[in-house]
Amino acid sequence: MLRITRTFASSLAVLLIAGAMAPPAANAWPMGKRTPPEPGAAQSQGARISVQVYNKGQMSQNIKVEGQIYTVQPHQSLTIKAAAGTAVYADSTGKGFSKGDVLFTLAPAMKGATVSFN
Repeated sequence: MLRITRTFASSLAVLLIAGAMAPPAANAWPMGKRTPPEPGAAQSQGARISVQVYNKGQMSQNIKVEGQIYTVQPHQSLTIKAAAGTAVYADSTGKGFSKGDVLFTLAPAMKGATVSFN
């Protein structure tokens, strides 16, 4: 029993020393030329904001958020969650906007708010 305990303790000590000596991979510097980040990359890293989108109209409307299309039924709401600075686009034509228009852009002050359109 004593031999097993010593062997285990020795093995554990070797693993701890080896782990302490090895550099963590997160600190490794990338080799070669660095490319600038894509414009949208900074937006996706921010805190996500939850907003309700309410369709006041008589027909269902489609919206596009971060490339994903959502349908908002008449007189219904839909909760979306995206990073601050994310634009919400119309993916159908409605009263006062056309397909492809920016309906609004998410801002931290909008957290928990309801945004209406028709």
